[in-house]
Amino acid sequence: MDTMYNHFSQLAPSYRVLRKTDVEPIAYISESLKGLPEVNAADIGCGDGRYDLLLFQHINNLHLTCIDTNGPMLEHVSDYLTNHSFTQFETFQAGAEDFPLENNSMDCVLTFNAVHHFDFVKFIEKVAQVINPDGKIFVYTRSRSQNAGNIWGQYFPSFAEKETRLYELSEMEGWIQSVDSITIETVKSFKFKRNSTLERLVEKAQGKHYSTFSLYEEQELDEALNAFQDNIKNAFEKTDQIEWFDENVLLVLKPNQS
Repeated sequence: MDTMYNHFSQLAPSYRVLRKTDVEPIAYISESLKGLPEVNAADIGCGDGRYDLLLFQHINNLHLTCIDTNGPMLEHVSDYLTNHSFTQFETFQAGAEDFPLENNSMDCVLTFNAVHHFDFVKFIEKVAQVINPDGKIFVYTRSRSQNAGNIWGQYFPSFAEKETRLYELSEMEGWIQSVDSITIETVKSFKFKRNSTLERLVEKAQGKHYSTFSLYEEQELDEALNAFQDNIKNAFEKTDQIEWFDENVLLVLKPNQS
């Protein structure tokens, strides 16, 4: 836990620059909520707010509660949203299983690429308490198999093996079914065509844009990064035109009315 807290604290100033933020899931979520005149929402594990800005830009009359365990990340959320003239938000430093929201108070609870840091069942149980009877829960993540198929899983030594925290879709579905008060409404898959230069990929790995890189010892990471560059050069004819696909999944949950 200390390792991850330190990782995200150090990464907070550069996180938005290093990470790719996809608008497609936000557009899908916005469409799902378009019938609501206003939306009271919470983003759990909000990080530095890169998805929160998109939420404000796509959802009308949004009031957002931004929750994260990391203090420096929350400072960046506040600055980021305020600098873009959005003020209908508040921040709380809290865990994903014990955040301070009232029961039945939320129209929407969201989490983006963070659920693998949570105790999944306790998180769902907590969310089931705070969501209102007509509300929706959006869990955007990638699975272990999706992670293994991206550029890092394929070419960066031990990346897929070290990243054991991610959940498979079948695991999440089973855990959700074990919580009587919540049911799955939809599972939406996303596939993104990516492109980059090798130089930019090396910059991201050195910046530890995925917390997976914090699981390497310093020398081990240097050796893996050198091997990664060799692997890319062998696999791609042009290292300034590297293309691959990233995949993610969005689970849409709702209170069980039965």
